[in-house]
Amino acid sequence: MTLMESMLSDPISVLVLAHADDKLMLGHVQSDWTGLGPILEEDIASSAMAQDDLSHALTLYEYLGAKHDLNSDVIAFDRDPEDYVCCDLTTQSDDFDWANSVVKRWLMATFTKLAIERLAQLEDTADLRARCERILPEQQLQVDHLEGWITRLSQAGHEAHGRIQNALDRLTASAGMVVEVPGHRLAEENRSFWDRDQLFAEWMKVLNRTMVETGLKANITLPDQTSRGGRRARHADHFLEQLAEMTEVRRIEPGASW
Repeated sequence: MTLMESMLSDPISVLVLAHADDKLMLGHVQSDWTGLGPILEEDIASSAMAQDDLSHALTLYEYLGAKHDLNSDVIAFDRDPEDYVCCDLTTQSDDFDWANSVVKRWLMATFTKLAIERLAQLEDTADLRARCERILPEQQLQVDHLEGWITRLSQAGHEAHGRIQNALDRLTASAGMVVEVPGHRLAEENRSFWDRDQLFAEWMKVLNRTMVETGLKANITLPDQTSRGGRRARHADHFLEQLAEMTEVRRIEPGASW
């Protein structure tokens, strides 16, 4: 078994990898908004959040690299597409519609905060807990910032509220797959670490609180256990397009650093 296969067959490592991959892909997609934000302050904030996401991904890849004797860049860029365990919500196109971007980031930021809190409580290593504890304050800032935008836009009149609601309608069909149990290589008995039902319930509690305050509605459902998506090797086309773009330099110049 290779070092990479060892990582991909370890339940805790796959859990860490899922959140790292979410961060990597979301940061890459969000960087497209640099210079295109609707106002200068939000342009800066959006770029800062994309940089934070990439930094958080690196923090988790470095933990995995130390654990499995792998280079963090190799983990980030040199896996086969089916071995990335991010959810497809992270790579859905915003179509350069700001409402789509804000809603998608809000959905992911609230989920990720809950997930990283859980990760910090695992009885694995002090190093993992310390890395999660460094991520969490910045993750909370993202949640607060994006929740503020959702609230302001939803209360800014009929057109603004309609755009946010339309973005929610567009994204909710696949949003529930964020809690898909990751790791297509894992044996069934090694999947209990995810506790997707409880995680989904906690996530919806946070989202529903904001939606009640703003009059928004979303029909996000817990997918069936047998449903397969990006976390278990069945990626959407937009993931493959983003991965090809993200790894282009690496493929042209093997060993290049990010």
